[in-house]
Amino acid sequence: VSGNGMTDAMVINTIGNAMLVDGLILAGKIQQGRVCWVGSEVSRSVLAFTGLLPDYCGDFQENDIEWAITENYNGPCSCCPIRRQMGDYKNAKIVGHMHFLNLAKENPHMHITSVSPGAVGGSFAGGAHCPVKQLMACCPCMFRCLCVTHACSPSVSTRIGAQRYVDAMTGEPPKWPTGSMLMSPKTGGLCLWGAWGQMVDNRPFAPYFLDEELCKKASIKVREWATKWTQQAAPGQVTMIRGVA
Repeated sequence: VSGNGMTDAMVINTIGNAMLVDGLILAGKIQQGRVCWVGSEVSRSVLAFTGLLPDYCGDFQENDIEWAITENYNGPCSCCPIRRQMGDYKNAKIVGHMHFLNLAKENPHMHITSVSPGAVGGSFAGGAHCPVKQLMACCPCMFRCLCVTHACSPSVSTRIGAQRYVDAMTGEPPKWPTGSMLMSPKTGGLCLWGAWGQMVDNRPFAPYFLDEELCKKASIKVREWATKWTQQAAPGQVTMIRGVA
């Protein structure tokens, strides 16, 4: 947890993103455009990552929101560095998805989606704890066999993942309705459900994403912590406070 009271994963993946989009909307910079937030399959069950990634089995409640924002993952097997790291990332993506789902409800004149490129390596592989970093570098085809990545070649996986964003952000009318969580389907059989395949809306895959009131409460918490963060900004830093851009 950083000096701002939030986990680093939450700040980087969710709070900063939410502040930026809220500020642009309030400043009138985006009124009828499209917003695409970088989501992740880890926000729901990824059975191919069993053991490395915590699985909440669809159970994420209102009292979990504050915990996810302010505490490093401390659930079962959190003593394992990779599981703790993946737990922080999962929590950040759950709260982020919920916020942007609510943002789509608040702004029906805009088209807001979240899209995951799938596990394509990059900073995920470079900064991951053992054994994920080593396996992604040395045995990428193993992850392809587990339906976690698109191809044996990291460059091919990256190209496929990038195309997902192009597909989500282009086309008239949009190919998917606003609020969609465009990520991987249940591929390779349930036992290998990972982060590969044609995009589908993942909202039905986790009950907390279908709970509109819970998503609204997540947005309230995200904005509360964004406000606290701006109030802590040092002199000379650029700040963005809700209502002022």
